[in-house]
Amino acid sequence: MLVKDIDRKLDMRLVLRVRQSTEFFSAIADMRTKLPVFIYGKNGEAWMSTYFSRDSRSAKIDMLLSRFHAIEKEDSFVVDTRINNVSDLAVINRLMHLSSFIVNRSDMSGGYINIYARFHSSQADAVSSLLSEYTADGMNSRVDWLGPSPGITNIMNMINSEYPISLITYELPMNGDEKSIRSVLSDEVMAEASNTLENNGGFSTVLYSQNPIQGTVEGLAPISPEDGIYSMEMKNSFLTMVRDLANQQHIMRTRFFIKPAGERLHVTVFLPTASIYEYYSIIFDVARKTENKVAVRNLLPYTQDVWNFV
Repeated sequence: MLVKDIDRKLDMRLVLRVRQSTEFFSAIADMRTKLPVFIYGKNGEAWMSTYFSRDSRSAKIDMLLSRFHAIEKEDSFVVDTRINNVSDLAVINRLMHLSSFIVNRSDMSGGYINIYARFHSSQADAVSSLLSEYTADGMNSRVDWLGPSPGITNIMNMINSEYPISLITYELPMNGDEKSIRSVLSDEVMAEASNTLENNGGFSTVLYSQNPIQGTVEGLAPISPEDGIYSMEMKNSFLTMVRDLANQQHIMRTRFFIKPAGERLHVTVFLPTASIYEYYSIIFDVARKTENKVAVRNLLPYTQDVWNFV
């Protein structure tokens, strides 16, 4: 199965905008360029990392980087700031815990954090109920888009038109953690990580199958069996270590897919090009420390051709 085979399985798209009233947002409120953002928690507070590509630097941006003590990375500069609009983010966090809800990415522009998500129409009522709470803050919260999803491939085209993205694909052996994965993975199945949150040592996924899955599988719950869509809690110690280290380094992943490759797992990750070096360094570092035989198959900029092999 290829990603294009599940292109519009999650048939709804939601774009939320959250206004912030911090010094950093005020300083860049007039910037129309969209900047990638990674949202994370620290000491019980909501924080975000904002990425500035080296290619986008100017005199004004250089002043901002200095003023807000940017961290220099291989291909970018990163500014870490606290988020003060906690109440609206709390509602977004509850949306993220809906079984079919996947946040594709987040960025900022014009004084807003923009959050882009997909979900399955069978959960439209639950999404609408949470949006009624979210929009109660009329000054700071906006629903920018709610409607049919244009599909993963078109979404990735849109992201790449705003800031460059790359992908890395690699394979690793199954290490014994994946009893639930082994019971369902086949050439007809693909999983997509639904968020970057910690989940009892594992991670949450949306599982896509070309045919309904029969019988009871531990950790598997139906979303829309007639469409071959399920939620699943997966465990793989290697992937969990990579996820946790990437979170610690505040590396945004735009999309994350897992499918079988014989007795191995085939993993595809899309992320901003500015973070690709830090991310593949984590993969190789974890492979060395765990003595896993990881084989990187692709490491390249995004083009339309990738849909022929991922």
